[in-house]
Amino acid sequence: TFYQNTTLEITTPNGKALVKIDGKEYGETPSDIQNLTSGKYTIELSRTSSQEEFYKPHIFNVELTKNTTSRINMEIGPNENLHGVIIYYIDDSVIEKGKGKLTMTTNTDYSKVYVNDEYLKDTPVTNIEFDTGEYNIKFRSDGFQDLEFPVIVREGYILNIKGYQFPIPVIFDPAENNE
Repeated sequence: TFYQNTTLEITTPNGKALVKIDGKEYGETPSDIQNLTSGKYTIELSRTSSQEEFYKPHIFNVELTKNTTSRINMEIGPNENLHGVIIYYIDDSVIEKGKGKLTMTTNTDYSKVYVNDEYLKDTPVTNIEFDTGEYNIKFRSDGFQDLEFPVIVREGYILNIKGYQFPIPVIFDPAENNE
């Protein structure tokens, strides 16, 4: 169990999803899967629904590092639509004491990244050094719902964040009949 001290937390806020890791079933969300060994995993989430064709299964690749907790918090919408984050740590041996790094990508082009409500830059963000501690991250993209979540930057780790944002529905006003 010394090498099996990694945790993966999976939540789907507005529904249930069947969880498979490397093809093995782990039940429905929410899932708190403990004692995994370090390594790369393929996670498949299939939203539970009476309408089978409405939701597609989604596959995510996550690297789990010993002594860490990784998270997938994902709202699964119809078709290919997702809203949420995948957060996981990887070791970084080239880092200053009291520092950690953030790497962030999104499913949208050039999402604006805010850290504690201050604009940082547009995605992708690669290995930006931060003091260890808690931060609030927000992704904002034109035409997509904002995505906001807390993170913890840990010394000696790169915190990898992959964000998915739902598109904002377009509402058309009814055409006026000018007869």
